[in-house]
Amino acid sequence: MNSAEVLRALGVRQALGVIRKCPREHSLAIAGAAVDAGLDVLEITLDSDDALGQIRKLVAARPHAIVGAGTVHSAAEVEQAANAGVQFVVSPMLSESVIARALALGLVPLPGVATPSEMARAIECGAPAVKFFPAAQLGGPAFVAAVIAPMRGIKIIPTGGVDISNARQYLDAGSFAIGIGGSLFTSAALRTGDASHIERSVREFLQVITP
Repeated sequence: MNSAEVLRALGVRQALGVIRKCPREHSLAIAGAAVDAGLDVLEITLDSDDALGQIRKLVAARPHAIVGAGTVHSAAEVEQAANAGVQFVVSPMLSESVIARALALGLVPLPGVATPSEMARAIECGAPAVKFFPAAQLGGPAFVAAVIAPMRGIKIIPTGGVDISNARQYLDAGSFAIGIGGSLFTSAALRTGDASHIERSVREFLQVITP
């Protein structure tokens, strides 16, 4: 997929899964279970154990999945992620160098933002969408609903505190998609490699967000 197709796919699916600090011996089973259950847009954070290796294995094993790198802080990390086969990169903050390098490499940059001013700057730098982070602490669905109109339909992806109880609220508020991590990919399931739990949880989550 090219970057435009990746963005369109994310909008259609309305969700991306965030896998953080999964032990590398369980990562493929966990990520594969999520993809097989229907959550095929996945972010593996770079603070995970052998994150680039996890990404490479997932890309090879599930070539139809849309795989990204998360917690990306620098242009150098963008290049490393690109070499591992990602199609998008996610940052916890607004980094103009990360956006620029991602665009140059044909990747979709999703910078982290907390204010309308940061959102505007991210778009000016070429980001096609933004990660609203940490969403729960910054106002939740009500914030998204309040800024969508004055920000002229900006594509917002709330992440941080998103779970099955509020996911639909974020989407109804106008979010382009939502990022869901620890509430779905629980530390206990990651630690033990409980892929069946992940598959059940993903199916339940997708039923909730599907109109």
